Amino acid sequence: MILQVGDGIARIHGLDEVMAGELVEFEEGTIGIALNLESNNVGVVLVGDGLMVQEGISLKAIGRIA
Repeated sequence: MILQVGDGIARIHGLDEVMAGELVEFEEGTIGIALNLESNNVGVVLVGDGLMVQEGISLKAIGRIA
């Protein structure tokens, strides 16, 4: 789930198994790259404009490294 979005970065909670550089897909179709792996959240760089990405929406790890 998205905790915070701003400046092309989304802070995510709940992707415990994601790898650095792994692609993620938000429920509305935007793609992101997981880069900043912290103990309680993950920083995801949004690819494209990401205008529809909002706090509270879900996402999934795709399983591919960018």
